[in-house]
Amino acid sequence: MVDAATILSRAAAGLGREIGRANGLPRAAYTDPAFLAHEQDALFARTWMGVVFSEDVGAPGDAEPVVAAGVPVLIVRGTDGRVRAFHNVCRHRATIVLQAPAKGVRQFSCPYHAWTYDLDGRLVATPYFAGTKDSSPTERDPAALGLVPIACGEWNHIVFINLDGRAPPLDDYLAGTRKLFAPLDLDRARLGHRHAWDFAANWKLVFDNWEVYHHVWVHEGVFDRMSDEVDLKTGEPYTRSDAEGAVMSLSLKAGSPRHLRQSGPLATGALPPIPVKPGATVPAAAAVALLPNTTVTITRDAYVPAIYMPRAPDRTHARMAWYFHADALDEARAAGRDRVLDRWLGPTRRLEDRRGIRAQDHRCMELQQAARGSAVADDVVFSPTWEQNVHYFQRWVLAQLAP
Repeated sequence: MVDAATILSRAAAGLGREIGRANGLPRAAYTDPAFLAHEQDALFARTWMGVVFSEDVGAPGDAEPVVAAGVPVLIVRGTDGRVRAFHNVCRHRATIVLQAPAKGVRQFSCPYHAWTYDLDGRLVATPYFAGTKDSSPTERDPAALGLVPIACGEWNHIVFINLDGRAPPLDDYLAGTRKLFAPLDLDRARLGHRHAWDFAANWKLVFDNWEVYHHVWVHEGVFDRMSDEVDLKTGEPYTRSDAEGAVMSLSLKAGSPRHLRQSGPLATGALPPIPVKPGATVPAAAAVALLPNTTVTITRDAYVPAIYMPRAPDRTHARMAWYFHADALDEARAAGRDRVLDRWLGPTRRLEDRRGIRAQDHRCMELQQAARGSAVADDVVFSPTWEQNVHYFQRWVLAQLAP
């Protein structure tokens, strides 16, 4: 194991140069358990991170336990319709309170000694604590023994939390999304499918993949022509790479070929377009990274958010959702929805089949993770033409982890 300070020092030397001369994060940043622990404390806990989709806790009393940055968290929708987050830890003897997703509950009871909390996190029962059924801790204020709250907010069907409570307001944190999302009316989008899986790679490799240079070699059947990615005469990509604060995006330039702007490379044309505001135009395509762990892809057919949680240096948990126009959820349009999911997950929905763009991406991430076992992986380089976002992301990580 290498200490985090040594890894950061080496990273600063490599990433401090302009993109054409820079070297990326050293391999230990992807393989070292101590470095991941430092990321959990110094990066994830201090930012807004996605944890679940709004529909995971869609109705009052719906609750879900998650592990975020190594911390057990309880997400619940209250009777007032608001989503709240708490440390999923009983205040009596530090036991996990909610062990599995629940629907329509009115309260939470710790499995160890039955201390009970309402949906607002208030302690409402401590049975037999002082020997009688309704007794309570007389030497403690029960009001001070509720579940400990965590800063929580919703944005476009994603629930975010900030563990240390010091991040800027969620709307400010995601300010870089405003222009791209301005035409969309995602309150009218409806959930069509969810999928979750683990893959054998470091979480950062998701965002190291935030470029289109790999498309024609990795995504056969979806991105098949280099002429759809770049002007072959000038060498100018048709995709714009933008980054601001915690937001990175990839979107088609105004001068890209008309067929790309009209439909976008991921659209099937089989479904009504996603909802937009009156007078707005449906965007062709955009992919947005909400650092540190959330992505959203916009196509004409669907709005597709994904949440990535590190579990180990070489293991990440993913959950992904597909939202459509309400009319697209008709049974008569099931084949159209299947075509969308086939493009993302492959026809069997089995990630190991390596069909579908997400399975193909994760295959390459797993190959990169395996390559981190070699000292040669300390010297990765960036393409100034294609990989501005990758360079930005790695510098962003470095900045968050700086003392």
